[in-house]
Amino acid sequence: MLLRELTEARVTPDIEFMNQVEDILDASIEEYAEYLEDNNDEDDIFELEEILNSNNDNDLPIEFIASDQDRKDPNEWISAMAGIDKKGPFMEVYLFAKNLEGRYGPKTFKQIVMRMLAHETIHWNQYRKIGLDKVDSIKSGHQKGQEKMAKTGDPKDWMRDYLADPHELMAYASDLASEIKDLDNPDQVLRNPEAHIQDLPSYQRYRQVFEPNSKEMRQLLKYTADYYNSSI
Repeated sequence: MLLRELTEARVTPDIEFMNQVEDILDASIEEYAEYLEDNNDEDDIFELEEILNSNNDNDLPIEFIASDQDRKDPNEWISAMAGIDKKGPFMEVYLFAKNLEGRYGPKTFKQIVMRMLAHETIHWNQYRKIGLDKVDSIKSGHQKGQEKMAKTGDPKDWMRDYLADPHELMAYASDLASEIKDLDNPDQVLRNPEAHIQDLPSYQRYRQVFEPNSKEMRQLLKYTADYYNSSI
């Protein structure tokens, strides 16, 4: 599959993998609740990391990693890195302890992780469609943006290339469709996301660097509508 073909039809997440990880989450959330009950309801994200990894009974290619790293956005609870090599797909999920401690909630935590899984497994399926022999030869928007930022020193140069990448447009559209579905008036929000920007983190991210009628925003919303309608 050529890169231009990725703009013609959305790629679906890996639902089977997501369902398996959901089992890990459900078991871990229950176990962590017992831990909190025994420890005066004080969060320990490194304990949560151990619980999550210990419940990966089927050795799925996912690892949870707790981190003390400071994040610019205090609402960033988790981040993920996914790839695929000759051995198959792999994923690392980072739990930012300083942002999670005291704010962890089981429902929100699971919701965020599941949304992230959809995003990252869309990348897996994009790589498979392109072909593993070709993926390494294609420079990503992230890489292009890093090179440009190294020259200009402006983080928005990185963000612009990263978010304009066809792979990321598609994956963030999945995030945005999920965010819209979580709201009380999703159909209305889908028709006019600009009026609900404060409730849509993925839309906010794109609007930091793209104008509402840019080709990137139009493509984002096209994919978003496709993902939204396919999940109703």
